[in-house]
Amino acid sequence: MAVTRAGVRAWPLLAVLGAGLFLVAVDATVLHVALPDLVRQLRPGAAAQVWIVASYPLAAAPLLLPFGTLGDRFGRRRVLVLGYAVFGLASLGCAFAPGVPALLAGRATLGVGGALIMPVTMSLLRELFPDRRRRRTAIAVCSGIAGTGSVFGPVLGGLLVQLWGWRATFLVNPPVILAAVVAALRWLPRSPPGPAPWDALSAVLAAGGVLGIAAAVGPSGGGFAAGAAGCVLLALFVRRQRRAAAPLLDLALFRRPGVPAAAGGVLLVMSTLVGLGLLLAQYLQVVLGLSPTAAAARLLLVLGASAVGSVVAPALLDRFGNARVRTTGFATAAASLGVPAAGGLTSPWWLGGALIGAGLGMALALTSSTDTLLTAAPADRAGGAAAVEKTGYELGAGLGTTAFGSLAAAVYTARLVLPPGVPDAAARLASAGPAQAEAAAHGLAAAPELLAAARAACTASVQAAAAVACGLFVVAALLSFFTSGDV
Repeated sequence: MAVTRAGVRAWPLLAVLGAGLFLVAVDATVLHVALPDLVRQLRPGAAAQVWIVASYPLAAAPLLLPFGTLGDRFGRRRVLVLGYAVFGLASLGCAFAPGVPALLAGRATLGVGGALIMPVTMSLLRELFPDRRRRRTAIAVCSGIAGTGSVFGPVLGGLLVQLWGWRATFLVNPPVILAAVVAALRWLPRSPPGPAPWDALSAVLAAGGVLGIAAAVGPSGGGFAAGAAGCVLLALFVRRQRRAAAPLLDLALFRRPGVPAAAGGVLLVMSTLVGLGLLLAQYLQVVLGLSPTAAAARLLLVLGASAVGSVVAPALLDRFGNARVRTTGFATAAASLGVPAAGGLTSPWWLGGALIGAGLGMALALTSSTDTLLTAAPADRAGGAAAVEKTGYELGAGLGTTAFGSLAAAVYTARLVLPPGVPDAAARLASAGPAQAEAAAHGLAAAPELLAAARAACTASVQAAAAVACGLFVVAALLSFFTSGDV
């Protein structure tokens, strides 16, 4: 069989899969540091700025479940190559976007390409690595790529912005994607199409449900109506899956030990990595006064720790099992995030240690969660399980940006104490955020006092976000400890 012949090429093929997965992960956060340069050129409004960052993951999240099962039905190599093509063309569209509407459309199309790439990449691991021990190592590599790619995004963005500007952040994608397409067509084994039909109605219900929930807490705040509609559509989706002879998603997956905790773990890790990472990138530049490259370099601590966690995770999973490793990862992340929540932001040593601990803990939690989800499903249904994992990934990235961003904005506004003598127009601008406060302070007699107040409010907002993240990881660790089992 083709898969057997590909066994000797499995590890080189993993590099091909990882390249595409890395770009998909990077694009979730690459604009975090590049956003100020983009704002100076395209001049988007405050809401548009949030949408430019969040439209990519929020477009991908509703499509991951239906697109993930496309590979099971029509062949994984075919779907993967299609995803690469869409992602590469959308990257070119973003790079040459003449204005904000075109950039938003390009970012959303990037999400469509990412939704095609991510779940089929993970489900291919079941095909290329049938042995569970080797598959755990491959999963650790891909989970590390996914997690560290999100952290590396600001690093790459900061470097490219200082050299060539924000458009360069998208021009790095097409050459890598082209090489990945050539390698996939030449070496990736063909997967035979699955016998079960693809349920288009279930796909629409799943996509609409996730989209409604994402819109409810998204940048525009869809509110109760969007969330309620999303819940209704998901309930109809679940009802249809229970009655279908060939369901799009086998709901028995969620009755397996540890699967609910694993899905929640992916959502929590990505929400924190992306949402808190955006706030820290802003804090390092606005409050500490670092350049984009220097600020991004600080975040390399998370990347390095995540890489170490991904390397050691397979051995830990073999020895202690998924549940214990996942719980340990949650607890490590909680303890680390407690440092900035308690005031350790101002010390480079304390903050550096917190970033290292958080990166290590999240890597362990993400790798063990992914292994649990992929192992729980049979090989011919691996696409659905991978789609659940990647839905948590992208939904977490989108919701992390909006939820942590909204929390930080509320705390910043509440804690900002404007000095006397600041004009009303400047006061309104400064209240919009710490970066805007720098523009508002230009030419004012009270500029030093205004900047000091904005930096203090920014510090308080990041501390509050870290405290919330810490609390969520504490709850996750407790729930994982008392309820999870291994598959």
